[in-house]
Amino acid sequence: MQSVYGRPVVELGQGGSIPLCSVLAATHPRAEITLMGVEEPLSSIHPPDESVDAKEIADMALTEALFLQEHAAAPR
Repeated sequence: MQSVYGRPVVELGQGGSIPLCSVLAATHPRAEITLMGVEEPLSSIHPPDESVDAKEIADMALTEALFLQEHAAAPR
């Protein structure tokens, strides 16, 4: 993420998807679970006027592509 956004990554847990991690971990105990959200300060997440800047969507798509590329190339 830092290579796309040019800033250090911030890790925090919040939102309705967090309980899903427990279910996934119980179902697939060897899995590593990562949740990434597309959000920027003006998104207004979940009210009627919710929006996400198109650049944020593009940056997050690039972040996910780079993550998957690096993960695929990592030694196992």
